[in-house]
Amino acid sequence: MLMKASLRSKWFSLGMMFFIPTLYATPMVKKDTVMVESLFSKTKPQCVGIYVVEVPESFNNGTHKATYDDFDIESQFIYPPAFKQRVELREQALRNQKSSQKNAPVLKEIIQLPDNQGVIFDRNISGQDDLGRILEAHVYINHIAFIITAEILDLSSPKYSERKKTYVDAGFTEVEMNNKPTKLAAMRSLISRLSGRSDHEVPTTKGVCIPNGFIADNGEYHKVVVGFSYKNDDFQFDVNTYNTFIANGDSLFKRSTAVNDEIKNFHMKIFKKEALEINGIPIEALFSNGIQAYNKKNLHVYDFFLIGNEKIASKIKPIIKLEIDSQYKQTRYSEAQMVEIWDRIVGSLRYKPNAF
Repeated sequence: MLMKASLRSKWFSLGMMFFIPTLYATPMVKKDTVMVESLFSKTKPQCVGIYVVEVPESFNNGTHKATYDDFDIESQFIYPPAFKQRVELREQALRNQKSSQKNAPVLKEIIQLPDNQGVIFDRNISGQDDLGRILEAHVYINHIAFIITAEILDLSSPKYSERKKTYVDAGFTEVEMNNKPTKLAAMRSLISRLSGRSDHEVPTTKGVCIPNGFIADNGEYHKVVVGFSYKNDDFQFDVNTYNTFIANGDSLFKRSTAVNDEIKNFHMKIFKKEALEINGIPIEALFSNGIQAYNKKNLHVYDFFLIGNEKIASKIKPIIKLEIDSQYKQTRYSEAQMVEIWDRIVGSLRYKPNAF
């Protein structure tokens, strides 16, 4: 599995691609068309950040995490009794967790959220002194349970007076040396704008979609990283978007040498490239295929990848990345079918209503 992880990392972290003459896959025959039509007989919209794509109804997102500024967010659909039990068991576990006497207790504070939405635990980080802790919120909204966490620094205790001098010498302010109030206020603001949503729901108000949820806009800039991932027996499809990258004049087609070498390392070749605009989103795409040995079998594998908005990426207009690959899977689909599946999904890429 190392090879797959390495190749995926190369595409997503470096976004590399090289420009070659366009070569097209063999056209589909009637049998091929029937298989693809069956896959797309029913579709559903998926809202990712400020983007929307249509995917087959059978696709189920397996990623339930996102980051929003300093907060890590996990989400899951559960019923109210299960959420209540989760919170109770978590509180009990924190109360029973062992700690050194100087750092006890592990659970420093329980903050109740309004309207019975949940709680925020101020807890120690296992194995560390309690000057560094975690704010851990358990929130229940619209049948979705969210776990929101963020690290805090708290040097307010007299026992840290000597260590505090080191931070002062390093230029830390009083607010920075006890940022719990600031982080707690930011967490409360986030929770106040958070809502649960169904898998296919596309909010029409301004804000960003995360797995199972939506965060309404408050007129301020927030760093957002969101990813969705869908796996079946034939391939994996990923969507990733983030607004932490700012256009710098570079682009996929300008980074040729490194990607050329990387493709060869994975026994793959480029058979098609595209640069086009879809619903106002400029994209550059790379299509590769090859034969790889896995479990004593030679597998025909495909890896298609695109980056959208790279040349104009900003805090307001985040980068978007899509990838579909069949590595380590004996896919039923031919090259032509894989291209058709890709084209249908990519062709539906668009901004959500009130994205800006």
